[in-house]
Amino acid sequence: MIHAILFDLDGTIIDSELVAFKAILDCYDQWGVKINKADASSVAGKKWEVAFRLLFQKYVMPLSEEQASQMILKRYKERMQKEISVVEGVLEAIRYFAEEEKLKLALVSGSMRDDILWALAKLNVMDHFQIILGAEDYPQSKPAPDGYEKAMGILQVNPENCLVFEDSLAGIASGKAAGAKVVAITSTNHFQQNLSAADYAMKDFSSVDKKWFQELQKDLFKKF
Repeated sequence: MIHAILFDLDGTIIDSELVAFKAILDCYDQWGVKINKADASSVAGKKWEVAFRLLFQKYVMPLSEEQASQMILKRYKERMQKEISVVEGVLEAIRYFAEEEKLKLALVSGSMRDDILWALAKLNVMDHFQIILGAEDYPQSKPAPDGYEKAMGILQVNPENCLVFEDSLAGIASGKAAGAKVVAITSTNHFQQNLSAADYAMKDFSSVDKKWFQELQKDLFKKF
């Protein structure tokens, strides 16, 4: 019933949302601009360009938007080099879906392609993905369905046969709008977003095995 698995990256494979949040706060503190933490956290699940647009429209900075963007991204990458954290069980789950279930795998992220490739190479799972889409590879950011729809088209799979793993409100909305079933990962929901629109929720990937996957499919398809 499930022919393809589509993963988000940030907050789903790597627990990076807090790192992005801290990078934003670091830079605004350096610029002497007081920022509402809710605004910094509201960018979770979105492309950086969308996050920057939301932040820069609300807060006046003592430098250009281009300079500010570069500084935040630089701080984020510096922190990621030191603080990369993997969601429990996800690497084993990726290998299981690819090697045991022989499913097609795709990654659809709002991060830039270079950052995605760096993370996947570091985690040694890049070869399991047939499709990798970064922020520059599709037009509209999540919650729009563009990224997932493009991945499904390239993989030549029907939306109803796709399972999306996500962690954010925007990401879940994106997967649902594309017509897929969506599983929410809750352990990385640091900003208490409402993930109830997902078809299924679980803390992390530690329970993924053959029995779990069979039961999940039975449960999901009861709803359709």
